[in-house]
Amino acid sequence: MTALTYAHGDGGEGGQGGATSTLTDADGSRRWRSIWRIHFYAGMFSMPFILLMALTGLVILYTQPIQDLTQGDIRTVEVGDTRISLDEQVAIVEAAYPDATAFDVMPPSDDDRPSRVFVDDGSVSGMHVFVNPYTGEITGEVKPGSGIIGLSNRLHGFLNNETVTISLPSVGALWDEGPVMRDYVLGDLVLEILGVWTLVLVFSGLYLWWPRRSSQSTGSKGARRLFTIRRGVTGRARWRDLHGVAGVLMLVVMVITIVSGMGWATYWGPNFNALAEELTPGEPVDQPASTSQVRGDLDRFGNQIPWATGDFPIPASYAPPTDGTAAAPLSLDAIAKIAEQEGMKPGYTIAFPSNETDEAGNTVYGSFTLYNSWPRHTGDARDVFVDQFTGETLAEQSVYGYGAIYRGMDYLVSTHMGTQLGIVSRIFMTLLCVLSIWSVISAFVMFWKRRRPGSTGLPRRPVDVRLSKRLTVMAAGMALVFPQWGVTALAVLAFDRFVIRKVRPLRVAFGQP
Repeated sequence: MTALTYAHGDGGEGGQGGATSTLTDADGSRRWRSIWRIHFYAGMFSMPFILLMALTGLVILYTQPIQDLTQGDIRTVEVGDTRISLDEQVAIVEAAYPDATAFDVMPPSDDDRPSRVFVDDGSVSGMHVFVNPYTGEITGEVKPGSGIIGLSNRLHGFLNNETVTISLPSVGALWDEGPVMRDYVLGDLVLEILGVWTLVLVFSGLYLWWPRRSSQSTGSKGARRLFTIRRGVTGRARWRDLHGVAGVLMLVVMVITIVSGMGWATYWGPNFNALAEELTPGEPVDQPASTSQVRGDLDRFGNQIPWATGDFPIPASYAPPTDGTAAAPLSLDAIAKIAEQEGMKPGYTIAFPSNETDEAGNTVYGSFTLYNSWPRHTGDARDVFVDQFTGETLAEQSVYGYGAIYRGMDYLVSTHMGTQLGIVSRIFMTLLCVLSIWSVISAFVMFWKRRRPGSTGLPRRPVDVRLSKRLTVMAAGMALVFPQWGVTALAVLAFDRFVIRKVRPLRVAFGQP
């Protein structure tokens, strides 16, 4: 075996930038170069995604401060002595919007906050109307999904376009009863694939940054070097240290964020939900008589429902006595008192009942739905359904009813949203966004410093690519878990091997021998 040694401070082909590492044989050298090339390809795909997710994620993470800054005159009120009833506040809104229908109300979350009434004004997204609870004055209206907050949510979720769909075979058909071919939102699918490429970027980067085998990089000293920016180094080696340390610091939070983000994914999310229900089904709940509505029908942009609770049926209230009097639902103030007794959190919403007529012509009375604002702590994931006439709690839904896998995923989702650990979650997620932006900047600087004139700057591709069995199994496992990514990975490998190598200008540009 031939021992190959690379000084990677200037050539860029070693492990810990600027240090000397010994690869025991040619196979190790080829493997390292191959993973470096994979890391570069993954970066080409992931860098725009990382920037987009980090910038929009910061906006979403600080939604309330941004709203208070830009809409303070609408979202804050002067504290008064007494409040008028919620029913009066809703009536004021209905009088101001005679052609609209009120669907829910959010009582003030604090003394200096207005009530918020959602109305369907015939538009796609409806309207949030804010009411001073002390005077009854309408402080303003906000279109859900408007402004920088709405745009950030749309870009973060489906690239601001959910109208374009694509039909693909679903692996979920193996364990659920749905059709094999299903429609998926194209923008969401693109983000989903780029998210998996980011996982490849993270783990390949960790492999490249890990101290190579040498007497100087073993044990605790090698571990310390993972988090050390060396003194005295300059140029690309300095940038490499700054890039690598930032990547290691954010690795765990980055992985948690990407995996939890898959809960919303257009392709992976539904398949995951169906498989989770098969593996760890939730405990069955005795359902009362229900209306034709489900929890997802109450979703409103800007006041979203939890990620996996849309299929829960809304119970029906028991019919009032038929003594010739009109059915009289409880007042909204009474429902608000029930919400306090039920332990709902400030900022909860009261969704109004929807009455229907069944096939026999009988009235089916809906129920009030109380639900905590989202995002929130996993333990606060509650939807309480209240009989509109008696105030009786008819049913309750929480994420814990969906089994252990759902529960674990919801912990990750709440961490992703910066709410699970309170201020600690927000600090971690803020650091993730900032370090992600820095990693992209430092990666581009390194690329520019090492880029050879007339080439794309890709690491040279070994003629004989060799990956260890362990890495091959890991790649196959990722393709199995994320089949949509596996297809793109095969396409990239095929292009690298069968197109670039056959066309000389491409071969030179892409750094192939």
